[in-house]
Amino acid sequence: MDARRPLDGAFALLERTLAAVAPEGALVLLSDGPANTAWYEHRRIATELGIPLVTLGDLDASRGRLHALIDGRRRPVDVVYRRTDEDRMTDEHGRLTSVGAALYEPLRAGTLTCVNGFGTGVADDKLVHAYVEEMIGFYLHEAPLLPSVHTYDLDSSLTEVLDRLDELVVKPRTGHGGHGVVVGPHADVADLRKVAQAIRRDPHDYVAQDTIMLSRHPTVIDGRLEPRHVDLRPFVFLTPDAAAVAPGGLTRVALERGALVVNSSQRGGGKDTWVLW
Repeated sequence: MDARRPLDGAFALLERTLAAVAPEGALVLLSDGPANTAWYEHRRIATELGIPLVTLGDLDASRGRLHALIDGRRRPVDVVYRRTDEDRMTDEHGRLTSVGAALYEPLRAGTLTCVNGFGTGVADDKLVHAYVEEMIGFYLHEAPLLPSVHTYDLDSSLTEVLDRLDELVVKPRTGHGGHGVVVGPHADVADLRKVAQAIRRDPHDYVAQDTIMLSRHPTVIDGRLEPRHVDLRPFVFLTPDAAAVAPGGLTRVALERGALVVNSSQRGGGKDTWVLW
């Protein structure tokens, strides 16, 4: 008997989330195309949900409406499920980005809804971690069920962080993929000196966090089982009625012995994860 809970329900949860936005609307999944590292996932989702998969080249906006070229025909679009790497409406100079140029007019006209809307990436700013517990108390009037990793806002903690660099993890606030992360206990003197110079020069660009030991899991390395550090990325779907968690997730694994950075771009890997009945 297979004791694993099936993962198929995750697609149903995503479908309900998208349908709640516009039950009768025409929906497309917008991707960057094959250049996007999640292209396989985009194709799989579009297939499972039975929705068109489009790129920016398939879109055009006119008279306040968005249209997409689907199966050779120009069709109106009501909802865009945006999965592009570009998450800004405008660039640092105030000019529309390529995604913004395609969606701005119909969004402003109110004829289009964007899931993963512009601005939802605010939580990607790692400084948010320093205030999550306060926000839970302020907005929900509840105590956090799980504590956050203690995060230092360098506006008020720069001196302490500089004194304890060899104990802390330093991260660029807007970084992703593990790029620029310095794990103090694993860093050499030269790396610590460089990160100290960087955060003195631009303290607003970085956060620091306490170093925590990740769980370890048996992992096949060169034909043998060896312990490697892992973290779990669950998937939560929000509808107007409730939040639902998929019965499983993605376990990310640091494949180098002792490493704590699990990102695939830093030579990490992934493990399918099931919840047992």
